[in-house]
Amino acid sequence: MKKYSILALIASVVMMSACGPKDPGLKDAYKKYFKIGVAVTERNVTDSLISSIILKEYNSITAENCMKPGELHPEAGVWNFEKADIIANFCREHGIKMRGHNLVWHSQFATWMFTKHDENGNPVVELDEKGDTVWVERPAFGRFRPGQRPAGAPGAPGGAPQIEMTKVPKYVAASKQEFYDSLKVHIQTVVNRYKDVIYCWDVVNEAMSDANNPDAPYEDSFRKSQAYQLCGDEFIKNAFIWAHEADPNCGLFYNDYSAWTPAKRTYIYNMVKKLQSEGAPITGIGMQGHYNIFDNPTLEDFETAINMYLELVDDIQITEFDIRINEEAGGGLQFSRGEGQQYTEEIQKQQEKKYKDLFEIMRKYSKNISCVTFWNVSDRDSWLGANNYPLLYDSNYQRKPVYYVVRDFKKNK
Repeated sequence: MKKYSILALIASVVMMSACGPKDPGLKDAYKKYFKIGVAVTERNVTDSLISSIILKEYNSITAENCMKPGELHPEAGVWNFEKADIIANFCREHGIKMRGHNLVWHSQFATWMFTKHDENGNPVVELDEKGDTVWVERPAFGRFRPGQRPAGAPGAPGGAPQIEMTKVPKYVAASKQEFYDSLKVHIQTVVNRYKDVIYCWDVVNEAMSDANNPDAPYEDSFRKSQAYQLCGDEFIKNAFIWAHEADPNCGLFYNDYSAWTPAKRTYIYNMVKKLQSEGAPITGIGMQGHYNIFDNPTLEDFETAINMYLELVDDIQITEFDIRINEEAGGGLQFSRGEGQQYTEEIQKQQEKKYKDLFEIMRKYSKNISCVTFWNVSDRDSWLGANNYPLLYDSNYQRKPVYYVVRDFKKNK
């Protein structure tokens, strides 16, 4: 174990044993309001220090990455359940329920579903008039952490892109029905495997456009993903129907970032209303909380969005909560990981105020907000990088002053 972990563990044990019931966790402070959740990796739940924090603070757990379609089901007939099972078994052992994240997402998706496969499960290669394989070039990028782009990729920092290309076979595209056949099997296999421990699913994630036009026509409000281009909005409806068939008692959420903005809240509202009228069992809306300490979100727009969604569903969750100290926000791929930023006293106070103000609104709507999920345990684990200081625990797994602002809201009135 690294030196910082040993020191932090000693401090944590001393703190918890000394304080006992006088030191409630976040879940205890909010037991009359809503669940307090956290996104974790399999490493988090097998590390003694981090798992002790999880058990003390949270009563809902989300797998940060390993339940996404491309992680669980990277190829036709290939399933990688090991990491997801580690987290699910941790929750079973300790009596904690999970949020499932997610069944359909354009990123980290099981993209093999868009390719035609033969009876043996092999992708069908396109042939030219001579019967030879057709080859195409594509960027030779490896796999990257969500939110990152490789140096030289389009839009990445570092000057003009230097893109290495590689040749790959061109595969025959799947028909819409073939895509649906694969997607239904994926959804129902995963939902059934974890239905004993998962109480709700992000069924479809981030399907709406980032266009900043609340008056956009309905068709223009969608992200032009492969699924949308092939199926229109029908793939969203079907995903909810198939998830409901697998587990009729599970909460089924549409989840998206920037869900407070006038444009995207309008897109989400119109989509959910239409698809519900067509039979989609959408029971909740997840508002991803990738916010910043400035005006993202504005408190007025945040509350307005909650009230709009409550016209359609009874259950809202803040699903991916963190508040970074720079001016970026949302789920975009380009962001600063905080190199050189200083967590000054002024910045700390701004962050504390933002957390305080947002939790005040969430408590106000606690009748309909069932869970608030922090997007990982500590700054060290955050997808935003430790130097954005987005969470309540610091890089040494110690509580920051903002933790007490959130937990001790009754004392701080």
